[in-house]
Amino acid sequence: MPDSERKPLDSCSLADSIDLESRAVTAECHLPHLIKNENVVDFRGQAFAWVKKYMGGPWSRAEMKHFRCKGMRGDLTNYLYICKLILWDGENDGLKILKSEAGYPTKITLKVYGEIESYMGFNKVEMMTLNVILAERHYIPRIFAIFPDGRFEQYEKSRQLRAAEIRKADVTNHLADYLAEYHKMDMPFGKTAGRLEETLDHYHAMALSTQFEDEAKSKLLRKIVRYNIDEELETLKEICFPCHDEVVFCHNNLGEGNLLLTGHKDDRRVQVVGCDMSSYNYRSYDFGHFFATMQFDFGTPNFPYFKRDRSFIPSEETRRDMVVRYVRRLDLPLAQQKVTEEKIMEYSEKFILAAHFLHGCWGIVQADVSELQFGYLEYALACFQAYFEHKILNNL
Repeated sequence: MPDSERKPLDSCSLADSIDLESRAVTAECHLPHLIKNENVVDFRGQAFAWVKKYMGGPWSRAEMKHFRCKGMRGDLTNYLYICKLILWDGENDGLKILKSEAGYPTKITLKVYGEIESYMGFNKVEMMTLNVILAERHYIPRIFAIFPDGRFEQYEKSRQLRAAEIRKADVTNHLADYLAEYHKMDMPFGKTAGRLEETLDHYHAMALSTQFEDEAKSKLLRKIVRYNIDEELETLKEICFPCHDEVVFCHNNLGEGNLLLTGHKDDRRVQVVGCDMSSYNYRSYDFGHFFATMQFDFGTPNFPYFKRDRSFIPSEETRRDMVVRYVRRLDLPLAQQKVTEEKIMEYSEKFILAAHFLHGCWGIVQADVSELQFGYLEYALACFQAYFEHKILNNL
């Protein structure tokens, strides 16, 4: 089937024990932001200007009194908001929508790119192209508008899956099927895997050049630096490269923060989001990244807003079950299946290190540039601790 005609993946129904209503559903909160515009008083004004300019229809005719904007938790790099039109407020001055405009959404998601996007020098044209293609192929929510600072997407009531839920077999089976389909895509981007090394080099250099005036942050950074992360990158490269795994189109960021539980009470579904970092890469990296993040729970309500639970580190049996399921979806000859399984198991174990190291460097940089409320330095320290523990326990 051509990619342009690819239908949405069959979604897995989660066990009844996972109750959507019992947890914060896209927990709304007032998030800080760094949108600078001298023509608006606050971010709500900026968001209102964006919807009027880019959404059209009733959004373009709305007045400020018809507009609501609230922040959502979930993304640790970008800023997420729910934008809503007030059609009726009880005093006969709600926004009227003509029948011809009935197809326009009245509740949408606004994603504003975080500061690190600019620091990293992302190719926004490539990222915009990527997201348009993925939306057309039903891998991500429908996109209504794209603009330099972000985009408007279809809103769907959801919440993030938690670490304990991700370990369930129906979830990992679904993700194995998802990756088997995702990795088959033919995308109009560079077909080499060099971006992984480039990204490691870039974040590593930025992390080493980061300094803090705040003494508490400086102390924590010094504790991280004692892990000799300056020289460790070369050791990591010697472990991971050269890699003789297949180069495919990878998600590159599969983990708790990008796995949502959606749907109705009798039809729970897992939706994978956070595809902005997708690129051609070694397919084993998607597995290594996912296995690395399984031990982190980002659902804690208090600072630093995450916890590391070593009991959630996936066993070899758990990892192999997911890999075997994935390989069976590739329609390979029987003799080639076992070879492919062993190759993914070998390289994904090494790429667990790469994911921990990359997240550690990323956390240091985010602590410097982001205003999202999260313990980035604490997370960076936990990632480097996980890195060295995995390296020692597996004799890498």
